[in-house]
Amino acid sequence: MEYAVFRLAMRSLVFLVAFALCVSHLVRKRDFIDAVFRSPDEVRKSFSGRNDVLFLRVLNIIPMVVVVATAGLLVAALLDVPRIIDGDYLRIEGVAVGRAHGGADVPSERRGVSVRDDETGEVVDLTVFSGYVDDGERLVSEYLPHTGYGAIIERG
Repeated sequence: MEYAVFRLAMRSLVFLVAFALCVSHLVRKRDFIDAVFRSPDEVRKSFSGRNDVLFLRVLNIIPMVVVVATAGLLVAALLDVPRIIDGDYLRIEGVAVGRAHGGADVPSERRGVSVRDDETGEVVDLTVFSGYVDDGERLVSEYLPHTGYGAIIERG
């Protein structure tokens, strides 16, 4: 589970840097942000026709979308921090639904695995770092509820 937490931390760090860069760009280019919401005639007056209005608006909307998308992942990671600190991971025992055979068959490969819980019958989607996982394979896993990052504890 430590490896999964490490990979989550590294991924969150990358998203945090992207978030900070986009926010700083949007703050520094405040007049460009105004161009997204002003009329095309006002924008042409302000920028003396150097830039196409549509192109300018698209260039300013992209960082806004990146900020919202990265904020979603960062919030999920932050909600999992108390469980990481306490080591209080959720546990699931069940059968793999579908198979995960993409990439190499090495323990450090990231895989998306769905596990059907034996007790509730609920299917939980996990991101684990493991070798191949076959359909119907019995798994015992620990995972974080908000991000879905986890580790396979037992195979059987």
